[in-house]
Amino acid sequence: MILERPLLDRFVEDVSRRFPAKLFGFFLSTRRFGPPTDYIIMEENIRDEWLTEFHAYGNYYVDHDDAGFLCTPEETWRVERTIRDAGLVKVGVFHSHQRHPAILTSVDVDFHPSPDLWHLLVVLRNLSYPLVRTFEVTEAGRVTELPHVVVDGSDQPQAVA
Repeated sequence: MILERPLLDRFVEDVSRRFPAKLFGFFLSTRRFGPPTDYIIMEENIRDEWLTEFHAYGNYYVDHDDAGFLCTPEETWRVERTIRDAGLVKVGVFHSHQRHPAILTSVDVDFHPSPDLWHLLVVLRNLSYPLVRTFEVTEAGRVTELPHVVVDGSDQPQAVA
């Protein structure tokens, strides 16, 4: 996956500034499967209205009242209109982790919206060293990590761990 350095830096700064809030949203592009040119962060989280469903995934969701997220249907509709009106398309989803590593859990895989979208995790266990990893999730639920190539304006792409 190709990311431009200014977009990645702005994204990580935005997510870090909002810590410890759990963040989630979409990466956007001007074309389907194209490189991301922007992102949108969802603002509403109605996780507390779905506790039974989250708790079914285990004690982690019981013990941590900020684990998991679910946006409102109204916000989903507003965001979809905003994306459409801007002439952009979703190419990836993202969410942040506060405590655990950059891995996709079973709940992430179960609720991944489409195999056409990659899934980026930003881990903020150490705010001085945010970790970004990206995954592909197939229709069958198979997860594969995707390599990053960051383009910084020069002709020298840089691999990112």
